[in-house]
Amino acid sequence: MVVSQVIPAMLLASVLLLPARCQSGQAWPPVQSLSKEWHIGIVAERGTDTSALAYIRDAKGSPVYKLECHNGDYDDQTEMNFSGDFQCALFAVKNGALMSGNLLAADTENERSSGWWNRGRMRSEQLRGECLKFPEYSSVRHFRLRGMRIALRFTDVRWTARNDSFGGPLLTGFTLTADVVSDPEARSARAELAGGPKPPAACYP
Repeated sequence: MVVSQVIPAMLLASVLLLPARCQSGQAWPPVQSLSKEWHIGIVAERGTDTSALAYIRDAKGSPVYKLECHNGDYDDQTEMNFSGDFQCALFAVKNGALMSGNLLAADTENERSSGWWNRGRMRSEQLRGECLKFPEYSSVRHFRLRGMRIALRFTDVRWTARNDSFGGPLLTGFTLTADVVSDPEARSARAELAGGPKPPAACYP
C-alpha cells in the first residue's frame, strides 16, 4: 500500500475516536458499541413490572449513560413515571448518579412537558396493523444524540386470541434488542426528531 492510501485511513480512524461536539462546543464522550437482547413476557398481565437495563460506557469502560425500561406498573417514580405497555428511557450518569432527565425525549414542547410523549414509550397498538407503516414509531426506532446512534427493535411479538377493551389482541410478549454505535455527527443533547411521515393519533403517542 502506498503512503497516499495509508494517511487517509489513519485520519479516518482518528476522527472516529474524537468526541462529538454539540453546537455550543461541549464534547460528548465517545461510547463503546453495545448490543443487548431481552425476552419480555406476560406484558398483558397487569400489576407486574417487566424491565430491561443496560449501561453505555465510554472508551475507558466507565458508565456514562443508563438505558432503562419498564412497563406502566413500575412503582418507583424517582427517575420518571414510566408508562404504556413498555417504555425505555436514557439517562446520563456519573459515578452512579443521574445527571439528566430522559434523553430519548426530543427537545420539543410536547416531549419536554410529558414523560409519555416520546418514542421511547411503546403501546401495543403501535406493534400491529396500520401503525407498522410508521416504523420509527412502532417496531424499529432510531435515536441520534450525543455522539451515538441507538436502535430499539421489537421483534417476536406475541399476542393472545383474547381481545382487549379496544377490540384488539392482547400483547403477551416480545423480544427487545438495543444496539448502540458511535455516531460523531449526532450532536444534539437530546434525541433528534424522527424522519419520515408522522403517524396518526391512533399510533402516536
